[in-house]
Amino acid sequence: MKETLVVKWSPETVREFILGCRKDEGIPMFKSLYAKHPILFNGKPAVLAVCWGGRGKFRDSFFFTDVPEDDLKLIEGMTGDWRFLIRKYGTKKDVIEAESHGVYIPGYDVFIHLKEK
Repeated sequence: MKETLVVKWSPETVREFILGCRKDEGIPMFKSLYAKHPILFNGKPAVLAVCWGGRGKFRDSFFFTDVPEDDLKLIEGMTGDWRFLIRKYGTKKDVIEAESHGVYIPGYDVFIHLKEK
């Protein structure tokens, strides 16, 4: 099992997580609550970022600290938050790159394309 890294939230670290997970054909997921309770790191709100699915070449998860309040609220109230976050923190090229990959689900040999129509 890989150790979960603790990383400070920044436009670059969020962008790198999303692009790395998508290049591995995973779905980036951000969680700020567990069982309706805030995730805390050293007593401050934190976000667990998980790369669900994928081919296993990208790190599974990170704890992000120092998350801006507006991003915490977004993550708490939205699904598919990675799409909003890559648009907020990435370039147009990053958005195209992130959305160009499908999703690989290990053990089922299933590949899903995420392209919006």
